[in-house]
Amino acid sequence: MSAAVRGRSRRGAGRPKKRSDRTGRFSLLLALLALALAVVAGRLVYIQMIVGPAYASEAAEQRTSDIVLSPERGFILDREGEVLAESMEARTVYAVPSAVKDKQATATAVARVLGGEESGYLEKLNKGATFVYLARRVEVERAESLEELGLQGIGFLEDSRRVYPNNELACQVLGFVGVDNDGLAGIEKFYDELLAGETGRLICERDPDGRPIPGGVSQEVEPVNGQDIVLTIDADIQYQAQVMLAETVKEWGAKSGSVLVMDPETGELYAMASLPTFDPNTHTAASEAAYRNRPLLDTYEPGSTIKAMTASAVIDAGLFKPESMIELPPTLKVGGRTIHDAHTRPKTVTWSLTDIVTHSSNIGAAKVAMELGGDSLYDYFARFGLTRRTGVDFPGEAIGWLPPTDQWSSSSIGTIPFGQGISVTPIQLARAFSVIANGGTLVTPHFLKSVPDSPAMDISWPTEQVDIKPETCETMRSVLVNVVEEGTATRGTVKGYQVCGKTGTAQKARTDGKAGYAPGRYVSSFTGFLPADDPQVLILITLDEPSKAIYGGTVAGPMFGQLAAYCVEHLKIPPGDPVTPVPQSDGG
Repeated sequence: MSAAVRGRSRRGAGRPKKRSDRTGRFSLLLALLALALAVVAGRLVYIQMIVGPAYASEAAEQRTSDIVLSPERGFILDREGEVLAESMEARTVYAVPSAVKDKQATATAVARVLGGEESGYLEKLNKGATFVYLARRVEVERAESLEELGLQGIGFLEDSRRVYPNNELACQVLGFVGVDNDGLAGIEKFYDELLAGETGRLICERDPDGRPIPGGVSQEVEPVNGQDIVLTIDADIQYQAQVMLAETVKEWGAKSGSVLVMDPETGELYAMASLPTFDPNTHTAASEAAYRNRPLLDTYEPGSTIKAMTASAVIDAGLFKPESMIELPPTLKVGGRTIHDAHTRPKTVTWSLTDIVTHSSNIGAAKVAMELGGDSLYDYFARFGLTRRTGVDFPGEAIGWLPPTDQWSSSSIGTIPFGQGISVTPIQLARAFSVIANGGTLVTPHFLKSVPDSPAMDISWPTEQVDIKPETCETMRSVLVNVVEEGTATRGTVKGYQVCGKTGTAQKARTDGKAGYAPGRYVSSFTGFLPADDPQVLILITLDEPSKAIYGGTVAGPMFGQLAAYCVEHLKIPPGDPVTPVPQSDGG
């Protein structure tokens, strides 16, 4: 074979191999394309089927705002319709952080108009959220001033804010609300369900600049405003009580003080005040002590005011009459403890039961109670409500302490009858005196008078007829008239009216971990009601640690007389028929 032929044969043999290479490369491309398509398809499946819902939810969150719409809180009114707490128009200021171009300048502008820390606003604007509150309950004027600046990404919603137009008036009774307009203390807290209303919601889609998206998701649930409530409080009596209490605390150098005024027939509370006070409009600036509604939250040893219950018990049990004579030594030893009267007597005297109450004899109270016995004395004190809470419509009511007789010491039967070794709250003691005033009924002290928006609502307060004879109560009213006209309570008189009253000067227990009483520290008090024949106003005053005098008749009596005189004039209560005081004995 020639060389030419061999060459052609070799070249011809290479052609099939060239076609095979092309086929291989094509197959490889197809395989790569198929793989790419498979990767894309897998990615699409992953995005749409596996993580798609999460992405969709995140996208919805980025463009959807869910805004709480606050209801207008109900008004609180006094018994005559005067506004004690109201809701005024306000604005909520919010931001869409992604729409705020110059966050630093915006934070500076907001702080300049609304007040507050610039750094706080800047922190909110730097959040990754689609919607943030910058300020709630903003005064309309301030919000309008901010709106006029035309800040990008800043928006405004209608809102309301709580205002107490009389500032400190009835502050501890009313309490206050928080930033979300929910009741945090006092009546605002106790009746929050009535006052608060129901919040609404606004759900809408917005673009990155915070503008509503046309045709986007939008849903609005209107808020339901709260209901107004009317209290038994009389704003005029409340004002006088607070002014007089402040003057009295200052005059006698007391640490603090409290006063309550109530109708002993119904339990309606006309006024209640404590010192120190605070302004609920700026409650965050006040101390914890100023928040305390002392007549309901503080307990103390009642001292001699409890002698009215002791005397009632021995009269009701048939052991003594007001004119019964009792021999009283200068001192009395009971269970290893020596009992003295506040004013030392050098010799034995014979006094009537009326004298014992009128001149507030500790020895006399101990002697008649010992005749009654511990179990019976405890039982009578329980009938007067001194072993339980009153049920007043106020959060956190405290309860005093009257130990059962199996916990009494050997001297308890000598000291408990004149108010040592037990404790009460002022509202407990006021309700106990109401039993004497109204003829034997335990009432429920209360603040709520009506709910105008719900006239069908049942607003009734429990009463309990206790096992004390009406004649006993009538007799005790005559004895208590004598206390004011002839005894320790003469500074509590009211011109033209007969007053029933009892004073108290109680030592305070030590707080240094030692047993006994703190020297020189007293709670001085005066409890009374009028007119004597048909009591319609009861007043209880306490002064904590007065420094210039200690006796209840001296430090609290004059305030009682002034406040009682104002009450009967303001409420147009006639003097009533005279009650014949029980005559004092001439025993010496």
